[in-house]
Amino acid sequence: MTDIESLCRLCEAVETAGADIAPTYAEYVQLAFAIATDCGEAGREFFHRLCRVSAKYEREHAERIFSNALTTRHGDVHLGTAFHLAERAGVTLCKEGVMNHRKNAKNAGNAPSKNLTHTHVYNKVDNEEPDESEELQNGSDPNQPLPSFTEANWPKILLLIMSYATSPTQRDVMLLGALTAIGASMERYVRCPYAGKLQSPCLQSFIVAPSASGKGILSFIRLLVEPIHDEIRQKVAEEVKAYKKEKAAYDTMGKERCKVEAPQMPKNKMFLISGNNTGTGILQNIMDANGTGLICETEADTISAAIGSEYGHWSDTLRKAFDHDRLSYNRRTDQEYR
Repeated sequence: MTDIESLCRLCEAVETAGADIAPTYAEYVQLAFAIATDCGEAGREFFHRLCRVSAKYEREHAERIFSNALTTRHGDVHLGTAFHLAERAGVTLCKEGVMNHRKNAKNAGNAPSKNLTHTHVYNKVDNEEPDESEELQNGSDPNQPLPSFTEANWPKILLLIMSYATSPTQRDVMLLGALTAIGASMERYVRCPYAGKLQSPCLQSFIVAPSASGKGILSFIRLLVEPIHDEIRQKVAEEVKAYKKEKAAYDTMGKERCKVEAPQMPKNKMFLISGNNTGTGILQNIMDANGTGLICETEADTISAAIGSEYGHWSDTLRKAFDHDRLSYNRRTDQEYR
């Protein structure tokens, strides 16, 4: 059975069941990549058929998502992901002849999963042949628990932060979040040589867990650095106020203005940078803050939607920041180069 035939069978099953197999944006994008990688342009209409079941479906938006998936194909996301999403949504399919590529079966685990948590995961060797006796049923607990950080003689400030947690999982969330936030606040004051460069703490933490699992305690981490952000913003407000006075005086000088330099708008400095940002916007925020800042969002969709949008695409900025690489951009408008 070809990939297109398999995809056609999947569409018929999903339409019959009336199931929304990609309810979140992350799953939506994964579905587009899965079909685009193995079926190419021929899979476009099938993608629409799978998506239009959702009440949120918009054809123009779906067109853009699929076109983008065709252009930036992910070689590690295959059609098996689409079947995995369908099974999670309760759509039953006969697997014989459908999962006809080993790479599809192996890749099915790459799709976002609602059942995986911080404390449990199902471990299997990648190349191990599947054993039906070991398959997990929907709603069952995964077989192998993930470890938590052991009790340790952490610095007092970290112990104080972790003391607000009510479970080992929350302790881990608070510890990782605190290390990320405190690392960002250290900026250039703490550095060490690595690979020929002076590196300062630049950590990236991403907490994934089901609803009501306790990960919301991470929002308290923002309180650690809000005083830094507030102090910077207060200084910016004072500088803007002074600039407006200087600008007003400059505008009333008439011909004398040619003898003095025009006042410059102060940089829009901040420490807490919004994840709902454009590609150029986030570069401007980082450069105005002399390369230091923290993106702290409580919803993963805020980041994934911004990066996946037409005006976004700043995932490369995250990678460059992590590696302490140079950031730059050039715009023809006003010949702006930074």
